[in-house]
Amino acid sequence: MNIIIKTTTGGESVYSVSRSAVLSVSLIILAVYIAFYVLRSIGLYKLAKNQGVEKAYFAWIPCLWMFTACKIIGNARFFSTTAEKVAVWACVLFSVAVIVPFITEFLRFFPYVAYYLEGGTLTLNVSEGLVISAGSDFVNNFDTPAINTIIKIFSAFGYILRIAEIFITVSVYIALFRKFWPQHYILAAVLSFLGLFGVFAFVIRNNKPIDFNEYIRRRYYNAGFTPYGNRYYNQGGGADERGTPYGAQPSDKEPFGEFSDRPEEPFGEFSDDKKDKDGKSDDLFQ
Repeated sequence: MNIIIKTTTGGESVYSVSRSAVLSVSLIILAVYIAFYVLRSIGLYKLAKNQGVEKAYFAWIPCLWMFTACKIIGNARFFSTTAEKVAVWACVLFSVAVIVPFITEFLRFFPYVAYYLEGGTLTLNVSEGLVISAGSDFVNNFDTPAINTIIKIFSAFGYILRIAEIFITVSVYIALFRKFWPQHYILAAVLSFLGLFGVFAFVIRNNKPIDFNEYIRRRYYNAGFTPYGNRYYNQGGGADERGTPYGAQPSDKEPFGEFSDRPEEPFGEFSDDKKDKDGKSDDLFQ
């Protein structure tokens, strides 16, 4: 079987690909997918069991794992409600967002895949945006007006669902890692969105839930930091000259109370109610 790739300069490159090579690459991709799937399932299942979530086994079922994830994060906010209350709807939306694109791509590419596996030659035209074409003996039973209309509708619907899927997925990742791994929740959420969620879910499977707001308060305020990232008073440890720890606000109501016993007017001795040594006023205009 050959694959012909046309370049933007008009040239052609012919590559001979054996069925065994295609099968080997497919098996490697499948093995990696299964490995990540198992890691994700173990991680979510363990977290759900530790949290006392009902039907924790949903973590092993494709698409339904989103239901378990929403139950785990519980009170995390989703607009005006919580993740736990919208777990069913989030699971349904997520499932449809996965199924619709799969059907679309199946209708679009299945005839070409079947033709290629049967020994046909495919042409990939790079200059025209990776357009696939086949030999004269290619018969596409899916190339009908009805099927093409369905593909267009599913494609448009799939884009909308994809946006919803991304929003739900990112929101769940952030909420999950804020609860079980707040130290690195942003990095973990980003890498999870890029495909490593199974690894991180497995890593945090035995972590205890943490109140994120309390974690932030303890990390910054108890360490002697203001919300702007600076310590009160000096940057070192210990206490200031007034005996106030650097990690705490001064107890005085007046921050400059130590100066309260000084004259209200720093130059009061020069005011017109003061007399010189001879009893005369200092006012030059009298």
